[in-house]
Amino acid sequence: MKKTFLIIISAFAFNGLFAQELPKWAKKARKAVFSVITYNGDNKILNTGNGFYRDDKGTAISDYSLFKDAHRAVVVTSDGKELPVTLILGANDMYDVVRFRTETSKKQESLTPAASAGAKDEKVYVLPYSTQNSVNVSTGTIQSVDSIPNNSFYYTLSMKTGMKDVSCPVVNANGEVIGIIQRNSREDSEESYAL
Repeated sequence: MKKTFLIIISAFAFNGLFAQELPKWAKKARKAVFSVITYNGDNKILNTGNGFYRDDKGTAISDYSLFKDAHRAVVVTSDGKELPVTLILGANDMYDVVRFRTETSKKQESLTPAASAGAKDEKVYVLPYSTQNSVNVSTGTIQSVDSIPNNSFYYTLSMKTGMKDVSCPVVNANGEVIGIIQRNSREDSEESYAL
């Protein structure tokens, strides 16, 4: 009995220690990340992926390849609500990014864009889509920052990400978005890339 009690107490202590390491903003910020489902002309699922809201009016960002050849799309929010995509605001197939708007009946939880670019060796976090209350963020650092047209930046990150992380937001220590995770050409790479 004492042994079981000690194991339970140890598990709670470890869990509490892990939760304290997460930034204060993480739990609220995860509500801005959603799942995207696109459909073809026969109303069959074409692609699924992730995205996030960048303002409280329903303006969102995701990867363009999800929307290619799609006839309609919906997002599924962290609380399980399905919202239709109503308007494509811009797309870039070279950088695989799309900006769009969804229907929304209230102010949408969103992430604030960073006022300045991330810096080399800065700690960053990737927020995945989740319908659970727990927040599991990945952390890493910026290895390099490259400027691209339109006052934008391309980041090489020292962290491993997978397909489930594509189009998830990369945020700085203040909880501000500095980028969006891009598809990696090598699944086993210890580096990731963000736009």
